[in-house]
Amino acid sequence: MVGLMDLLGARLYFASKVLTPYCYTIDVEIKLDGEGFVLPLTADEDVHRRIALCIDGPKRFCLNSKHLLGKEATKQRHLCLLGYQVVQIPYYEIETLTRLELVEYLQRKLFSQNAGVCW
Repeated sequence: MVGLMDLLGARLYFASKVLTPYCYTIDVEIKLDGEGFVLPLTADEDVHRRIALCIDGPKRFCLNSKHLLGKEATKQRHLCLLGYQVVQIPYYEIETLTRLELVEYLQRKLFSQNAGVCW
């Protein structure tokens, strides 16, 4: 969360533990307007894109593997079908990063042209 606040500037630009209408819980949701600017989480109008940030800890992966558990992979596919841009943040990519490296990592993952996972 600290890296997100450093990147976005304030806590009001993202929501955590968001429950979707289909009972999936999203770790973090970020709303963007048509130009790609981050909107406050209270904004309901002018939302062009919703990002579902999946912060995947070790329990979301198969034992001694970098493969997501079936239920987590299915959840990400369903979120994509619901219109979310799904961005996966696996624990093994961020566990050794410094605070500055984490902010740079999140910026690349969230705002690159090819960010997101859809099956």
